[in-house]
This record gives sequence, structure tokens and C-alpha cells, in this order.
Amino acid sequence: MSRAPAMKCPHCRANAWARTSRELSPLLREIYYQCSDVECGHTWVATLEASRTLSPSAKANPAISKTLPSSQWIPTLSTAPKPVLKGGTDDQPSLFDESASR
Repeated sequence: MSRAPAMKCPHCRANAWARTSRELSPLLREIYYQCSDVECGHTWVATLEASRTLSPSAKANPAISKTLPSSQWIPTLSTAPKPVLKGGTDDQPSLFDESASR
């Protein structure tokens, strides 16, 4: 098995070891983890999923390309909607307003 992503035990926060893994599909892998703290002894299963394409493959598999979305659909900071602040007042001066007195 190639190196699995590092994780910490969700209970004691000690480092965990990936003991084994298995492929569930070309986009999904199950990883079995074990806590390194013998007094804790927690073991668990985590999943690793390919969620979107950042750079298209030069050897694209058509079956995968149809199911793995491109990252183009993710809004950027410039196109994301502006947050609506709650609890503020309209008469509060802006930090960036140069006409506000100090």
C-alpha cells in the first residue's frame, strides 16, 4: 500500500497508523486506522474519495471523466456572494471610510 494520509486518533489525538486499505471503486478507498497509543487502542475506518478534477488527465478514462466533476463549478472569492452581516447598525462607520473621524 502506498502511504495513506496522516490522521490522529479522534479520541486521544495520538498519531494513527494506516494498517490496511481496500479499493471500493476507482474513486473511493477505505482505510483502516489504528491508534498508536496502546492505552487508547482505538481502531476505525476512514474513506478517501477523489472529489473533483483540478487538472484534466492526458490519459482520461471516459467512465471516470463523466462522474468526476471539474473544479470550474466552485465559486471563487470574486464571484462568491457577499456575506450578509447580522446585528450591525447602518450608522456604524466603515473601517475603510476615509471621511470617518478618528
